[in-house]
Amino acid sequence: MKLKGEIEIGKRYEIEILPGETLYIPTGAILPRGADSIAMVENTSRDGDYIRFYRSVSPGENISHAGSDFSFGEVLAHPGTLIDPEVIALLSAAGKTEISVFKKIKVAVFSSGNEIKEPGEYLNDGEIYDVNSHYFVSALNNTGLVEAEFVGIIRDDKDIAVRTIEPLLLNYDVIMSSGSTSAGFHDMLYEVVDSLDGKMLFHGISIKPGKPTFVAEVKGSAFIGMPGFPLSSASVLNYIVIPGITKAYNTENFLIKKMKIPFRINGERGKDYLIPGIISRNNRVYPIFGDSGSISRMVYSDGIMVLSKDRNFYEENEEVDFFTMKKREKDVLCIGSNDPLLERILFRTFRQPAIVNAGSMGGVEAMRIGESDIGGIHLMKDGIYNKFVMDENMKKNAVLIRGFSREQGFVSQNGISSFREIVDGNMLFVNRNRGSGTRDLIESLIKEELGGDFKAEKIRGYFWEAKSHGAVSRAVKQGRADVGISIKYYASMLELKFHKIKDENYDILISKNFYDSEHGRLFISNLKDIKELEDHFPGYIIGDDIGRRMI
Repeated sequence: MKLKGEIEIGKRYEIEILPGETLYIPTGAILPRGADSIAMVENTSRDGDYIRFYRSVSPGENISHAGSDFSFGEVLAHPGTLIDPEVIALLSAAGKTEISVFKKIKVAVFSSGNEIKEPGEYLNDGEIYDVNSHYFVSALNNTGLVEAEFVGIIRDDKDIAVRTIEPLLLNYDVIMSSGSTSAGFHDMLYEVVDSLDGKMLFHGISIKPGKPTFVAEVKGSAFIGMPGFPLSSASVLNYIVIPGITKAYNTENFLIKKMKIPFRINGERGKDYLIPGIISRNNRVYPIFGDSGSISRMVYSDGIMVLSKDRNFYEENEEVDFFTMKKREKDVLCIGSNDPLLERILFRTFRQPAIVNAGSMGGVEAMRIGESDIGGIHLMKDGIYNKFVMDENMKKNAVLIRGFSREQGFVSQNGISSFREIVDGNMLFVNRNRGSGTRDLIESLIKEELGGDFKAEKIRGYFWEAKSHGAVSRAVKQGRADVGISIKYYASMLELKFHKIKDENYDILISKNFYDSEHGRLFISNLKDIKELEDHFPGYIIGDDIGRRMI
């Protein structure tokens, strides 16, 4: 075909091309009159004023028609559309420079309480860092619909609270607080609402945790009073407040779905029971138990399971409502007894480890029913550590790997070394939770020292159960207990006196599927390579047999 010329991009070619003629046209230029298709240059060659074509084209090929993307009269963004990058691209293509949008909700966030300190400040006994305010601000701003701002900590004084909150009502759509919402003598925020001539819409909701929550209307603004305990307030924020905001903006992205549970869980009739949960290897939702003051349970959770207020309990494999909050990929799911050295290895090995501190027995049961990849355990029976858990059923699912040993003993301020001293001195003892390996050790020591007929409950504090070695040591350090049994590592960290009882074996259950995987092999390799850390973990004994398959 005869080459008639070339078209410049961005300009119209005014002359019509006739049959047998062709024009060179760059991508994005206007198609001239008389042309109906485009051939790629790489499928042609030039010979003087003529172009030879090596591939045929059909009418309309390689042409983008005006109006084929969108045309007159089409709605590009209907009311309630979330303005995401794709919508911005579409509006830009239409030449739009401005649109009307909903403004973001302005939220003032504060915490209340005489015991609250800002992170970084020195803590006296009984004081805690402000968790909730910083969590609220970051979680609310993360929605993209809120401008949340931390405005400070208000002490437990009604007059000060009224003077502080009243001017905030002029500049913010919502006031959100944490703490001082219960019915105690010093929980005064509901009185602040009255003093500001506000209207309490409700005070108390039928969920656990989170019952003390209130919502009031004060001078045209909403006042949301959240519980002080971190998990309680996090549950209310994620289950009620944020979904309410996203629904108001028509941008709901939360999903409630039915999920099976791995074992029986008791509920609480009359209240919806909210429990953080993690999706396990069997695609069931595994509960992460703990108290309402524990924010760490939210770190690894995939969402919140909801046990209905109309049920007393749910049996194994029954379905519960699961309120998804985030989708988290897990390189490894570790359910078992807490250990700082094991955690160090997990974070060295994997980008996305998920860790649930469920105790040794929790780790055994999770592995038995196929919920986890790894579980650290330190259980003793008849003087033997851990091997006894490998019955025939467990052998089908898992292998037992040699871990390391930890020096275990009495921790105290004054060098206590026996249960006889504890009883004779009427000392306050902090026990360990039932089902833990340390609890088994405590029971055997009491019988050995005080005789089989001795009633263990005569020991002051016997029924006070701490859930970790760290919690025992902290209770002794703070003077809430005189003595407990922990590991040397925590005694050293807290500068407590330590009297060694014995070395305990901390070994590791690994599912067979994980053990045979690339991730499993990498974990074993890194486990064998931790001798260098021994000096940083006082009381740990890392033997040459670490990482060896025991059973």
